Amino acid sequence: MTSRYNTSNEIYFELRQVGTYLRCTAIDGKTGVEVTVAGPVSRNPEQLKRVAAQKLEYVLKKG
Repeated sequence: MTSRYNTSNEIYFELRQVGTYLRCTAIDGKTGVEVTVAGPVSRNPEQLKRVAAQKLEYVLKKG
């Protein structure tokens, strides 16, 4: 998936259900840096993707 967020790189997303939680991993296509966020299964997956992309952007700028 390509990013619709503030980064110019591609972001790949992986969604996985773990019990009653949905884990969303965002991976930067250029650097391979990845972050993970989790939320309830009832949450819209697009919301988790947005939060994961924001966290990834923060981590990339930080370091």
